[in-house]
Amino acid sequence: MLAATLAAAGLAQRVAAQPAAVPPALGQHVAAYSAAWGSRDPARIPALHTADTVFDLRVDGETPAVGRQAAQAQFARILRDNPGYASTVGKVGFGPDFVVIEYTIAMDPAVPFALGRFCYQPTGVAYTVPAIDVIRFREGLVSEKVTFLDTEVIRANSRDTVALKAGR
Repeated sequence: MLAATLAAAGLAQRVAAQPAAVPPALGQHVAAYSAAWGSRDPARIPALHTADTVFDLRVDGETPAVGRQAAQAQFARILRDNPGYASTVGKVGFGPDFVVIEYTIAMDPAVPFALGRFCYQPTGVAYTVPAIDVIRFREGLVSEKVTFLDTEVIRANSRDTVALKAGR
């Protein structure tokens, strides 16, 4: 369904516009990761993650995916649940080994999808969801990706929201 992707062209422009203090290699890693998400290929994205990566989608009831295979399964689910998945980058900030990206995700799910402890019933009307990613890199690969989504926007744009049983 969701999670954070980056519009490759928009992010590349923002990376280039950052102050010289941004390590050039970090900017290149972020651009490559953005391109992987832009490809919407669930095998290409985790190839840029460490073996012990953590993908933490901060949504009530969602458990962090630990390890490359678990992250790949999460990414595949996100892309499957929202086939028109695309994003628009807003603000980008860099630290020594991380990037923080504010963006919006275009949502137009065709079928009900689970996110955390809820199943959302789409209305058939497209909408956007604000999101923030904090992505930490180690030796050129993503070691941790924490994604925050505004689930109230998803709920407001759903026909119905059904609580799932624990341990789904």
